[in-house]
Formats: sequence, C-alpha cells, structure tokens
Amino acid sequence: MKKQGDTSLGKKSNKNKSSRSNPEGISRMKKDNMKLKHSPSKTFQKSVVKKTKAFQKQGSMELSTITEQRSSLRKKAELTQKVGSANSSLNETPETLSQISSIMPSEEYTVLSPSYKQTLSKSQMDATWELAVDKARGQPDGAEGSFSKKTPKPAIKQTLAPDKKKTLVKEKENTKAKKKNVAAKYIKDPLNKAVNKMKALKSKEAPEKNQGAKLKRKFDEPLPDETTVPKKAKLTFKEKKKERKMMKDNYDLIHSAKFIWEELRKLNLPQERREELCKSLFDKVQGKVKELAVVHDSARIIQCLVKYGVPENRAVVLEELKDHIVELCKSKYAKFIIRKLLKYGTKQQRTQIIKAFHGHVRKLVRHKEASDIVEFAYNDFANAHQRLGLLEEFYGPTFVLFKTPSIASLDDFLKEQPDKKDMIMSNLKGTLLPLIDKQILTYSLVHKIFYDFFKHADVAQQKDVIEALRESIVHMLHTRDGVRTAMCCIWHGSAKDRKLMIKSLKGHVAKICREETGHMLLLAIFDAVDDTVLVQKVILDELLKNLAEVVQDTHGRKVLLYLLMHRHPVHFCPDVISILQQGDGNSTSKKDAALRARELRDHISRPLLAYLEGNVQKLITNSSTSLLVLAIITHASGDVTNAMDAIAKVVVESADPTKTANPSGESVINVSEDTAGHLVLKKLILNDKERLQQGKSGLFSVILLNAARDATFKSWAASNRGCFILVSLFETEIPEVTEMLQTWLDSLKKHLKKMTFKGAEILLQKLEGKQSHGMTSRKEISL
Repeated sequence: MKKQGDTSLGKKSNKNKSSRSNPEGISRMKKDNMKLKHSPSKTFQKSVVKKTKAFQKQGSMELSTITEQRSSLRKKAELTQKVGSANSSLNETPETLSQISSIMPSEEYTVLSPSYKQTLSKSQMDATWELAVDKARGQPDGAEGSFSKKTPKPAIKQTLAPDKKKTLVKEKENTKAKKKNVAAKYIKDPLNKAVNKMKALKSKEAPEKNQGAKLKRKFDEPLPDETTVPKKAKLTFKEKKKERKMMKDNYDLIHSAKFIWEELRKLNLPQERREELCKSLFDKVQGKVKELAVVHDSARIIQCLVKYGVPENRAVVLEELKDHIVELCKSKYAKFIIRKLLKYGTKQQRTQIIKAFHGHVRKLVRHKEASDIVEFAYNDFANAHQRLGLLEEFYGPTFVLFKTPSIASLDDFLKEQPDKKDMIMSNLKGTLLPLIDKQILTYSLVHKIFYDFFKHADVAQQKDVIEALRESIVHMLHTRDGVRTAMCCIWHGSAKDRKLMIKSLKGHVAKICREETGHMLLLAIFDAVDDTVLVQKVILDELLKNLAEVVQDTHGRKVLLYLLMHRHPVHFCPDVISILQQGDGNSTSKKDAALRARELRDHISRPLLAYLEGNVQKLITNSSTSLLVLAIITHASGDVTNAMDAIAKVVVESADPTKTANPSGESVINVSEDTAGHLVLKKLILNDKERLQQGKSGLFSVILLNAARDATFKSWAASNRGCFILVSLFETEIPEVTEMLQTWLDSLKKHLKKMTFKGAEILLQKLEGKQSHGMTSRKEISL
C-alpha cells in the first residue's frame, strides 16, 4: 500500500513540482535528494550537451570565444559543487528554525542574488526550502501511519584496523575523483571536440602554400541528391551536334549516303561514274524515301537522285510518295522533292502530281510552304484544262465534285449556265478576301481568280473587294491578270480608293515603269485619275528622278510617249488601246480627258527637254530612243528652240571630218550617215510644215541651216543619206529655207553630176527645178 501510494503521488508531483500547493504536505524530498546528490545534475548535463551541439553548428566561431566559454563553464561547475555540498547537508534533517537559518549559501552567492538564481534551477531552489520548512512544521494530523518517514538506525561504531582505514580513505578519494572525472567528461569532451573541429576547419580554409587555392569546407558541400540526374562531361558544339544526329532514325543510312551525294552533285562528273553512283544511292534509299524526304539533309540526297537518276528511279520515288504528295508539299524540305519531280518527271508523272492537288487547292494556296509548289505547277507545267481544274475549286463546292471537260474557262461556263452566276460570284468573293496577303498575292493563280471576279461581278461586289485590295495592288503587277485586276480597281474605285492605291505605289514607280505588264497600270492612272496634282507628286516626280533609267527601257519609253502622245497609233498597238478604252466613261472620273492629259504633259515637258539637251548624241543615234527625241520636239509643251539648237549643233559638228571625238572623249558619229540619226533629221525637218500651220515658233530647218557651214553641205552632198536630208529641206517649201539651199548648193552642181547614187540625182533635179519620173519611189529608196 505504501509503495502504491508513493508511486501515485510521485506521478502527480511531476505535474506540480511545487509541494506548497499540496494540502497534505506530501514532499518529494526523497526523490529530489537523489537528484541533488549527483554532481553535476542532469539539468546541467543537458545544458552542456545543448551548448556543445551549438558549438558544432557554429563551425566558424573564433577560438578566443571558445576559451571564454570554457572559463564560464568552469565557474558554473564550481558553483554546482558548492550547491551539492549545501544539499548534502540537508540529508541531516533540520529540526529547528535556528538550524534552517544556518543553511545559508556562501558569501559570494546569496539566495537573492541574480547570479545564484541563474545557476540553480527552479526545482533545486524549491526542494531546498521545502525540505527545511516541512521538517520545522512537522507532519500533519493523520499522516504518521502511512506517510511517516523512517528514521535511520544509528550506525554501530566499529573499530577498524589501520590498514583497512587506509583502504577506505583511498576508496573515498577514488570515488571523489570519479565524480570529478564524470563532471569533467560532460564539460571537457564536447569542448575539446569543438576546438579540434574548429582547428581542422581553419586549417582547410587557409590557402595551401604550394597551390594557393581555397578548399571548400565540409559543411558547405551539398549533400548528394538521389533524385537529380548525374551531370555528364562537357562536350563541344560539334560533339553535341553529332550526338543529336546519332539519336535520330536512319543515321547510318544518311551518313553513308552523304558521301555518295557529295560526289554525285559535282557538275564535271563523268557520265559513267554518275550512273554508277546513282545506282548505288538508289539501292540504299529504296523503300525509305518517305522517311528521308522530311529530313533536311537526306531530302537533298533524294533531290539529287531525282535530278541525275534514270527515269526508272524517278518512277520508284514517285510511287513511294504518291499517297503523301499533299502532306509533303507542306513540309519545309520535302516540297523540293515534289518540285524536282515536276521539273524532271515525265508528262504522266506531272499529271499524277497535279491530280493529287484536286480537292486541296484552297488550303494549299493559303499554306506558307505548299503555295510555292501549287504556283510552280500551275504557272510552268499545267495545260489549259489542268489550270481550270485547279481554279474550279474557288468557284464553288460543286465544281470540286463534278468536272466539265468541255469547258475551258469561267466565261464558257457562264455562257452555258448564266443562272449560276450569282452563286459563283458569292463563292469567289468569300474565297478571295482571305487570299489578300502579301505572299499569296504574288502568285499568278491568285491573280487569275481576282481577274475572273472583276470581269463578271457587279459594282457592289467589286466595291467590297477593292476596299480590301487597294493597298496591296503593288504585289500584283508582274502578271497580265494581276495588272488587269489593278486597272479594274483604278477604274471602278472611289476617289479615296484611288488615292490610297496611288500612295501605295510610292517608291516603286521606276520599277513599275520598266515592267512589261506593270506599266499598263500607270497608263490607266493617267487616263482615269482626276487628281493630277497627286499623280504629279507621287508618280511623275519619282519617274523624273530616274529619267535616265526609264528612257533606256522599252516599257519606260512607252510611259513617256503616252504622256506626250496620248494613245498615238504609231507607238501603241490597237490591242493596248482597246484595253485602255475599257476604263473610259467610268462613274468616278469627272474631268475632261484632254485637260487631264495636257496637265500631265505640261508637268513633264520641261525636264524632258532639259534631258534631251544634255544627251543629244546618245539619244539621236540610238534607234530605240530616236523616236522619243522626235516626240519630245514635236509634242512637248513650251519653248523647244534650245533643244533644236542642241540637235543642230551636234549634227553640224558630226559632219566635220576634222573632229573625230567630242570634248568628253567619245567618238563622234556622223548623224547624217547614221541609220537612226538621218531618219530623225528628216522627220524633224518635215515636221516644220505642221508647225507653220499650227503657228508655232521655231523651225528646225531654219535653225539647222543657220548652224551649218560650207564643210557641212559638202559632207552631206558626198553621201546618199546626206543628199536625202537636203532633199527634205527643199520639200518643206519654206521660201527662206529653199533660198538658203540654192545659194549653198550652186557651187556643188558639178560634183553632184559626177555622183551615181540615187540621192544625188534627186537633189540635182530639185536644184534644176526638174521633176524626175522616179520621184514617187524616193521614200522607199531612202528607207
């Protein structure tokens, strides 16, 4: 019963360590005495262990701080020993208050001092005072029976021998030494370990004498992570590239085929060796063409095989790819294999490839890669029936399913079934708007679709497409259908649309003038746009800045001739004039056509005359530009006498036999003997009749005779073409001109009679006033 009560009360006392709260005065003296007998106490041991662990964590603490902590720990150890001796005296139970007061700490430490409170734990302080107070009060009533403490029996004194006394003294000293060693073990061992640890770390942190490199401390090194992938050795760029290639399929096949391809693609390779290489390469890639076609390097190998291989090789390649043609056209690399098959394949193979496009044309045209292949097939290899088959998908879904071999164009289909026009136009409009993209608008297939729409659509339908297309027409001017579409936009567009379209041409005018089809758009603009100021600023000013390039180009000269001689049949064929006449009478143009043409001609005349004055020799002796010279003199606005003076001066100087080169170093060509030059001179001279009738000032024949000298007439009279120039001067029938000729040529009659060519005979007849029987054939002879 006592043991059970003691144990139960002992558990409760753990929760309430202060015995003053116990009404029955139950004390934990016995248990606490056992704790206090040990030196040092377990609480102190725990504090030492915690601090040693803290020392281990703080590996970078200075050695001086460690020594200070050691000294403080030693003082605490001495304090605990003093407290232990004080507690040992409590084993002799105090019975009076005088005995309680005699239990006092040393002078250095008092119960009230803070240092003493810090060294003793709460349980130690409470136990000391409780022991003394409980003994002084006595036991409560009713506690004698079960809770009374057994008084120890007095020890029986025995007399021991002196040897035994010495052994007992030694044993006591040994026990005391062991106790001291136990306390030192808990204090010194962790401290020594911490000091040794710090010395080892500092020795590692210090740079080595020979190497001079800092080593990482052990606690800074990261622990190995089992979840991370171990790092591989660093590879060069080429090694990484090779490693990636080796991971791909067919690496060995591609690697070996490349050596054959390197030799096969040489241009100077003998034919026998080429055939041998093609055969070995075909044996390697046969059966795997589809897999190799989509890889960038192996695709080149297949292209080379298609180009240099025999027709049987191309047939096998096409047989492996025939079910994947649409898919391969969308590939960045495989599309070139389809291109090579179209270029080097037979007619049947091309037909097979074009048939594979049916049903997919609308999607392929909008695809970035496939659109090039469809355009290549349509523009270069498809016949009229195949082209219509590619275009029919844009007319409506019924044309995809039902083909009509007898119909060659949309015009033929609308003639047979005019009731389906609205349906076709609505389908075309819906498919055209997504095609207005910079890249797609460069294809001739798209241009044909747009032109078919503008030919048959009404004004309302055209208006919507023009608004979407007005800033992109510059990309459509390199094909016939594209420029016709742009011309329709100019003719049927509003004033705002025209303004935006003209501004979109800024920076491209010189190039458009030199294009075979693009210059037609400029002619349509000159005919239709009323805002001549805008045309002058955007188009004509840029054209005049590049006048030298435009004059030397065939199509560029047509633009200049159209500005000078509007739709003159000498320079423009009837087909061109009929095309331009389609824009006449449009609802947007309000200004008179003659007034519009005169305003543009006035703006360009002065720069053209200035250019002619500085480049007479080059322009007048060139058969392609000689007609432009005549057009400038005869149709340019303003005073042309300065240009006439420049021409006359060049003609007279070229007839002088003493001058073989001009001041710039160029060889002088006799204009009167030149094929193109003498024709220009004759036409300029004969044009004086019209100038007289129109009342214009400045006659070229008069200016030429005033600049001519005696040597000039002798030179002309000595050649057949020169004689015809003199005959043209007589035919002007200008009295001033004929009189001057008569005076200059009277002295040359004897020489003319000795000449045998036809020009001299006709000139002699003019001088003598006789009319020759063969006068009617003079023009044919001169030509």
